[in-house]
Amino acid sequence: MVQNKKIEENREYRITEEMVEDYRIHLVKEEKSKSTIEKYIRNIRKLKAYAMEQGLDKDIVADYKKSLLEGGRYKVSSINSMLIDINQFLEHQGWYEFRVKTYKVQKAMFYPDNKYLSKEEYKKLLKEARKKGKIRLYFLLETLAATGMRVSELSFLTVEAVREGSVVIYSKGKVRAVLLPPELQKQLLLYAEQKGIRTGIVFRTRSGNAVNRSNVWREMKNLCEGAGVNLEKVFPHNLRHLFAQCFYQVKKDLEELADILGHSSIETTRIYLITTGKEHKKELEKMDMVPPLGDIFSREGSRKSLGIRNKEIKNRNKKGNNPKNKICSANNGCIGSQILAEFDHRKSIAGKKINPLHSV
Repeated sequence: MVQNKKIEENREYRITEEMVEDYRIHLVKEEKSKSTIEKYIRNIRKLKAYAMEQGLDKDIVADYKKSLLEGGRYKVSSINSMLIDINQFLEHQGWYEFRVKTYKVQKAMFYPDNKYLSKEEYKKLLKEARKKGKIRLYFLLETLAATGMRVSELSFLTVEAVREGSVVIYSKGKVRAVLLPPELQKQLLLYAEQKGIRTGIVFRTRSGNAVNRSNVWREMKNLCEGAGVNLEKVFPHNLRHLFAQCFYQVKKDLEELADILGHSSIETTRIYLITTGKEHKKELEKMDMVPPLGDIFSREGSRKSLGIRNKEIKNRNKKGNNPKNKICSANNGCIGSQILAEFDHRKSIAGKKINPLHSV
């Protein structure tokens, strides 16, 4: 009875399709990108499907948060992104009391080796694209890696912009100018001339539209086998990470890099500078906090072996039936002398020189 009453109360806060569409219009007015809007709406609809007709309260949203983690389908970072989208929707509806906290995650200290694309691997991809005659893909990869642009921003790369040597990008409510390296500028003008592109978007489909991320991603993957590069490392955004790494190695200026990449927060830019575990280990080695081990284990091992051997000899002497006891008694029962005598005995049998401490 109590449960039914609670459901009736919650229905006042049921997510309707009209609410979702109203929020979509709000996001458009906020000048969010098309892909961002689709992500927001998708995450809101997932919560809507979870709650069904019973509506919302704080417990239901908290249970949904828990189900995302326990389902094992999403990474924690992805779950947090979904929760942020949901909280913003709840705020828009005025349902502030239903918001939930994101999961606390320790910042990554290094990038997984199987996800990090090196400059050498990038050049292998270029070589393979050239070998396969994928000329558009070749220059597109060069452009992404040399400028740090996103694939979605390639629509701003026009023949006119290339002639100017600067691309003005309107993205996520911000405007920024991206300079083209002179050599890239020259190569892109040559590419456009060869393709008969005299105006408009440089990297276009047959219909004249800008290439999209999924097409570029698929073409890049097709280069992996021939280039000998791990599939997991090859996706468009990794070229943006590569640009950030290489730029910072040259300039060491985090604020300038943030401006070039179009980041509002330097903390976002820092993520792009995380090195691999291998590189992280090299930095730890430079600290020189762990001196060489030397022969500590050989000496410690000798002491341990000597102690174990002493016990064995004492046990034999008690039994009095081991032929080697004759050797021990010939040395007046001295434990240390017994060990050395036993060593000499073994050496005469084996016919070779053995370290007495390591032989026992």
